[in-house]
Amino acid sequence: MRSSSAFNEKPYRSIMIVTIVAFLILAGKLVELQIVKGNYYRELSSRNHIRSVVRPAPRGIVRDRNGVVLADNIPAFTVSLVSLEFDSTNTRLLGNLLRMDQERLRERLDAAEATPYRSTLIISGLTVGDAGRVADNLYRLGGVSVDVLPRRRYSYGSSFCHLIGYVGLADSTRVFEGELSGRTGLERILNERLAGEYGVIREVVDAHGRVVERFLGEDVEPSPGENIVLTLDSRLQSAADSLIMSTGHEGAAVVLNYETGEILVLSSVPGFDTNHFIGGISSENWNNILSDPGKPLLNRAWATAYPPGSTYKIVTAAWLLESGIVDENTMPDPCYGTFHFAGSDFRCWSTHGRLNIIGALAQSCDTYFYRTSMLGDMDEMAEFSSGFGMGAPVTGILPGEVSGALPTRELLNQLFGQGGWGLGNLMIASIGQGEVLATPLQIAVTAALIASGGELPPLSVLKNESFSEATWETNTSEDTYRIVREGMREVVSSSQGTLHQSMSYLPVQVFGKSGTAENGTNEDHAWVNGYIEEPMPVAFAVIIENGGHGGVVAGPVAAGIIEKILEISYETE
Repeated sequence: MRSSSAFNEKPYRSIMIVTIVAFLILAGKLVELQIVKGNYYRELSSRNHIRSVVRPAPRGIVRDRNGVVLADNIPAFTVSLVSLEFDSTNTRLLGNLLRMDQERLRERLDAAEATPYRSTLIISGLTVGDAGRVADNLYRLGGVSVDVLPRRRYSYGSSFCHLIGYVGLADSTRVFEGELSGRTGLERILNERLAGEYGVIREVVDAHGRVVERFLGEDVEPSPGENIVLTLDSRLQSAADSLIMSTGHEGAAVVLNYETGEILVLSSVPGFDTNHFIGGISSENWNNILSDPGKPLLNRAWATAYPPGSTYKIVTAAWLLESGIVDENTMPDPCYGTFHFAGSDFRCWSTHGRLNIIGALAQSCDTYFYRTSMLGDMDEMAEFSSGFGMGAPVTGILPGEVSGALPTRELLNQLFGQGGWGLGNLMIASIGQGEVLATPLQIAVTAALIASGGELPPLSVLKNESFSEATWETNTSEDTYRIVREGMREVVSSSQGTLHQSMSYLPVQVFGKSGTAENGTNEDHAWVNGYIEEPMPVAFAVIIENGGHGGVVAGPVAAGIIEKILEISYETE
C-alpha cells in the first residue's frame, strides 16, 4: 500500500512539469519576438504611424488666343501603392480587380520597389466600377489606396498634338514614383511652369499599411500650375486641318500675323490623339499610330524640311534685284520651255516667252531665273536668303524645329567634292530645288518679310511672350519690296497667274506664290505662300505632300483658310 506522501507528490510533480513547459514556451516566444524577429516587429511598429502622401497638383490650363480650352484636367480615379506595405502575393488579386494586364502591373510594381517608402501611381482613369472593386477590397490590400486625382485632358485631340504635346510618366521623379511630366511639345518645354507644386496629406496607418484615419495635422494643399495662353486660333487651326484632310494627302499649313509676330496656325496633318498617351499608351494604340501610312508622329509644320519649289522665287527675285543682276525692266532671252546649258537641258514647266521679273513671278517661269541667277554667286544668294529666315530656326521655343538648308560652296564641296558641282546647282537652287530645304514655317516667314518690308517682329506662340532671337537682316530696299509685291499680286490677279483660278474670287487682295516641288520618284509636292493686308495682316504657307501642282491643290486650301479668316473677322466686328 502506497504512502500518503508519495500520493501527494504526483500532482505536485505534474504541476511543476506544466509550469516549466509553459515557461519554456513563453521564453521561446520572447526569444522569437525580441531576437529572431525583433527587427521585423520593430519595423512593423515604426510603420504603425503617420504616413505622408503626396498629392499631385493640377497642371496649368492651356488656352488659345480666344480663351478656348485646349488642355485641362478632369477628376479621375487612380490607384496608388506603397511597395513596402504591399504583400506581393496579392499581385494577381490586384491585377484582376483592376482588369490590368499582369505584365504591365508587374512593371509598375517594379517601379514601386525602387522607392519602397513612397506612393507609386499604378493606374489612372479607372471607371467607377473598377475603382469600387478595389476600394471594397482594401482591407486585403495593404499599402494600396484609391484616390480621385487630376488627369490631363486634351480637348482637341490631334489638332494641337505636335505643339502642345502630352504628359506621361516622368523620366526622373522629384517627389514620387509615377509622377507625370511633360514628354513632348510645350508640355515638356514649359513643364516647370505647367506642373505646379505638389501637396502633402497625412494618414494614420496600421502595421499592414491600411489607412485607419486621416491625421488631423497641418496638410499642404497642392498649388496648381501656371495657366498659359497661346497665340494660336483654334477655329483657324481646325479649319486648316479640315481643308488639308479634304485633299486626301498629308500636309501642313502655317498662318502668322506679320505686324505682331503672333503665330495663328501650325497645322500638321495627320495628327494623333494625345489623350491615348496619358499614363502610358496601350500596345494597340501605339501600333495603330506606327502602322498609319500618313506618319502622324511626323510634325510637318516646323520640324520637316522640304524643297520649297517656286515659293522660294520671291526670295530669289529680291536677291536678283538687290544685287543689281536685274531691274524691273530686265527681259532676258525668251523662255522656250527648256534652257540648254553645259550639255544639260533645264526644263521649265511651260513656254512663257519674254518676261520681266514681275511676269516671271506671276507665271512662275523657271527659265527666267535660270538665265539670271547664273550671273550671281552661290554664297551671296545663301547669305541673302538667310536674312529672310532660311537655313536656321525662326523661333526659340517650338520643339524639334529644324533649320532647313541653303547651298553654299562649303556645303556643296562636302556633298560633291571640289569641282563636283557648278553653275547648274546655283540655277536649280534659284527655283527652290536641289539642295534648298525649308519648313512651311520658314516659307510663311519669307512672305511675312515681303509684306512687312523686313519689319517682322520676333515670332511667338505664347500670348505676350516671345522666345525668338531671330533677326531679319533682309538688307532690301523698299523699291525691291514693291516690285516683288507687285509680282505676287499678279500671281493672283493676272489671268496668266498661277493662282488666278484658285484664289482670284476672294473679296480681298491676295499676294501669293505657288510652287511645285519635285520629289524624286514620287508625285510633286504642292506649295502656296503669300499674304493679305485686310482684314488682318497675315502671311501664310501651305504644303500638300505629293499633291501635284501648287496652284491646283494647295491654292484652294490657302483660299479656304483666307475665307475662314474673313468669317472670323466679320464675327468679331
